[in-house]
Amino acid sequence: MTDQTMTLFLEANPPDALTQDEVDDLTRALRGQLDVPELTAGVTLAGSASVPVGAGAKGLGQDLGALVLAVLPDTVPALVDFLKGFVTRESRVKLKVQVGANLIELDFDAPTMDEARVEALAGRLQRQLSGDAAAGAQP
Repeated sequence: MTDQTMTLFLEANPPDALTQDEVDDLTRALRGQLDVPELTAGVTLAGSASVPVGAGAKGLGQDLGALVLAVLPDTVPALVDFLKGFVTRESRVKLKVQVGANLIELDFDAPTMDEARVEALAGRLQRQLSGDAAAGAQP
């Protein structure tokens, strides 16, 4: 299993539920929660995807509402569990996940999903991050 790159997109749900500043604040908060060695190799804000953010670094002028993650292979289960928890806690936000060049998009929309659907999407994400070629199929 090799390192994977994934992009997380946060959107207000419904579209008028949050202002852009609130989406930006949630993106920063999510980035801070994810920027730990136990989950990712590096967390980079969109717009600077080629340069990982080092410890204590501050990003300026970045596009918010999206995070690019370099995921360590042995952290996939913990990351998937974290994302499941995030989407069930924050109902005003929809989380879209794009994994690498495969352009798989998983749309976690907690208010409209039951637990089984969240589990199915989480399993699909875990298979994709683990390099399973069949992961692109709908759950």
